[in-house]
Amino acid sequence: MKWPPTSCWTAPKTIDGNRHYQVKAYGGKFDKRWVDLFPTKNKKDIIRISWKTLKSTWISGWSRLPKDL
Repeated sequence: MKWPPTSCWTAPKTIDGNRHYQVKAYGGKFDKRWVDLFPTKNKKDIIRISWKTLKSTWISGWSRLPKDL
């Protein structure tokens, strides 16, 4: 996957009620790359994920999710 990261991501599982995230910032070099993400519902909750984790476990773009029952 190419650097810099795409702007939209879907989390592998719900994080505080959110699955869809957008990129706020990114940085680092080589194995120390990181990405700051915020949920589309609340732009104030920012999480930092390593680039390695993001590209291996998250889905690039926004995936259609099943409705909660």
